[in-house]
Amino acid sequence: MTPVDITMDIGARSLGDAIDRTRYAICKQVQSVESELATNYGPLALTSREQADLRQFLAKMLERRLAILEAQL
Repeated sequence: MTPVDITMDIGARSLGDAIDRTRYAICKQVQSVESELATNYGPLALTSREQADLRQFLAKMLERRLAILEAQL
């Protein structure tokens, strides 16, 4: 994905906003993943191991996104 694609897909107002949102997600939101994920079909229960694995995966994914966005600065 390009920085423009990412910015539009996450509903950010600008590249800087997309970077800020991604940094916030890495620092605050990823760590708050708990025992359930919301889905269109109801909550998806996660084990404590799955929660840890998901946090790790999300952090890596968002770090890649951040690198793409910051490369445009």
